[in-house]
Amino acid sequence: MNIFVDTCAFIALIDSDDEYNFLAAELFKKATKANEKFFTSNYIILETIFLLQRKLGLSAVNDFKRFMLPLINMIWIDEKIHDNCLNNLISAERNKISFTDYTSFYILDNFKIDAVFTFDKHFKEKGYKFLE
Repeated sequence: MNIFVDTCAFIALIDSDDEYNFLAAELFKKATKANEKFFTSNYIILETIFLLQRKLGLSAVNDFKRFMLPLINMIWIDEKIHDNCLNNLISAERNKISFTDYTSFYILDNFKIDAVFTFDKHFKEKGYKFLE
């Protein structure tokens, strides 16, 4: 199974104080044992690094780079995808959904991804299957 990893799942895996830390670790361990393939986007990586640096510091960013990123397949947001998602964001007129989420929705709709590893309700609202 191909699993898309969202920012909040990365944060939950790394931040032991995160409310989803235990659940994230259990889901990740189960998926890893089943040899699932993990994917994310360069925009998710950027957002994750920003949040880790702000909340936990550069040592957490370094741990993320050293231990998590080697396990993840990258899907690169190019200019075409960026423009498409920006247009979707503007036309949807929903301030609560981030631009990064729109790029993730694009990937989930256009790549062979079976489930999303997230705790973000916007993905459930859009009908995507969550990692269980």
